[in-house]
Amino acid sequence: MHPEVFQKVVWEEMLYAQMRSNYFAELVHHYMNRDKGLRVLALLASSGVVVTILAQTNTELLRFGVPIFAAAISFWLLLSQYTSMARDASELHAGWSAVAHDYEGVWNNLYAADAQARYQQIYDRAEALSRSGAKFPNKADRLSYWLDQATTISMARYAH
Repeated sequence: MHPEVFQKVVWEEMLYAQMRSNYFAELVHHYMNRDKGLRVLALLASSGVVVTILAQTNTELLRFGVPIFAAAISFWLLLSQYTSMARDASELHAGWSAVAHDYEGVWNNLYAADAQARYQQIYDRAEALSRSGAKFPNKADRLSYWLDQATTISMARYAH
């Protein structure tokens, strides 16, 4: 690969890896908060205080609706697998972070004899991470935000 093309490709892949790392970190936070919020709702809806209050209520809808609501939340938590999604996103965050770091190592040694071979090894690892991340949402606006952040940080770091 021509040196100027190689330099551009490594720069872009480094930024994309940083973008993905930060995006998956954001997803971890998102899934953990959603799981926690739904668990709190289920706990409140099925708590003894709510049951006592509902027993004294004459409204049939409330007496039957709240326990059904609590059961629905519990069922959704079982199906949604937010904890598992958070764990998988965390592993992808760590993987993309390592890839970004390795691309940066190539970027800092673009003219080393083994630079293109190292790049190809990293690229192959990144492809495996991309396959693992296919089950997650592709939120273009958030990815764009994280790409802008990666670009800003890298431009500041490497401004000469």
